[in-house]
Amino acid sequence: MEQARLARVVLAHRGKLRKMQDAGLEGADWKLVFALRIAALILRSRTDARLPFLRVAADAGGFAIDLPQSWLDDNALSAAALDSETDHWKSVGMKLTVSGLSDKKVSVLQQVR
Repeated sequence: MEQARLARVVLAHRGKLRKMQDAGLEGADWKLVFALRIAALILRSRTDARLPFLRVAADAGGFAIDLPQSWLDDNALSAAALDSETDHWKSVGMKLTVSGLSDKKVSVLQQVR
């Protein structure tokens, strides 16, 4: 990836995405932007806290994230930031859905890994 495009991806890691819509980002660039933005939201406290189970899917229309509902309940600020993030993606014509999974569902999915 050329240095200028990489710089644009890094600039998009926080704030409004609409500012990046005309920045010449390509399909794979948006996946990098997504990964950086979600990492910044979930690791917001910069502690050694254990990361939650996380399942991500992507398609041409956007992204989907599944997290334990118990983690979302215990991390209200992160949950609110993820909710706000859906609006940022909508502003550039992409979807982001965030779903809470039951502890039972998480346990089953972790066994499948």
